[in-house]
Amino acid sequence: MVERYTIEAGGPVSVLDYGGDGPLIVCVHGLEGSAYNWNLTAPRLAETHRVIAPDLSGFGYTPPLEGGSTVERNAGLVRDVIDYYGGEAVLIGNSMGGLISILTSDLYPDRVSSLVLISPAAPAFSLLTLNIPAAARLSVPLIPWIGGKVIDAFRDHYTVDEGVVEALAFVAVSPDTLDPDVWERAAEIAALRRTQPWATGALVEATNSILPHVLRKGRFGELIHRVTQPTLLIHGTDDELIHVAAARWIGRQRPDWTVVFFEGVGHVPMLEAPDRLLAVFATWETAMIPA
Repeated sequence: MVERYTIEAGGPVSVLDYGGDGPLIVCVHGLEGSAYNWNLTAPRLAETHRVIAPDLSGFGYTPPLEGGSTVERNAGLVRDVIDYYGGEAVLIGNSMGGLISILTSDLYPDRVSSLVLISPAAPAFSLLTLNIPAAARLSVPLIPWIGGKVIDAFRDHYTVDEGVVEALAFVAVSPDTLDPDVWERAAEIAALRRTQPWATGALVEATNSILPHVLRKGRFGELIHRVTQPTLLIHGTDDELIHVAAARWIGRQRPDWTVVFFEGVGHVPMLEAPDRLLAVFATWETAMIPA
């Protein structure tokens, strides 16, 4: 049974502990997400692994830690979470959490045994594949001085439930088919963020820290070429935030990685197609284990 508690990992970090025995898995959520994003997959992963999902610095129930809410700081948080539970970990990261997982494997390679990247933050492949509404939404926190005010104005204009409907419609192809737990937990976190004076600042800081890593394909390519761990990349073909062309490009850069495309799935395969994701992970992990 899942349990929430706070650990000391470079500061007070709220984690969901899904229990289990076996190799450690640390699940890393994306921008504006939380540890709850793994509720549909983590319990079944815990049948064969020890599974932990932290709320990142400035997100969910974790306050901004010393060093802020940048992706680099959150790579340090992931390292500290691994150290708290001991050994090394399989990192499973979605969106911004995918980039954080890559950075953790690069900065602290001895803490990471393998990577599962689910629609990771990546460069826009070309202007032809750029989704204008998605780009506009993601660009708001980047506007100097007023980005945070625009976000706060949006939240003031919509109820919590209206904001959740808009957010899930943005990341999922068919939000009305999502498990009720997804809606319930998304509403819980959306309401929580309205009570946290740091929530908007953390979102702005995290978004701005992503940009340097994905603005130029050359820099991102150098980063992924430094990854030495076995890596599985899963990407939805209908992802409106990170176009599938970006995943195909990553696959060409790293032909040694296993790349799997989920037809008809958007930006959050662990919420839209959890059974398919778990099956792919189990097959991939079994193939990695020497006979």
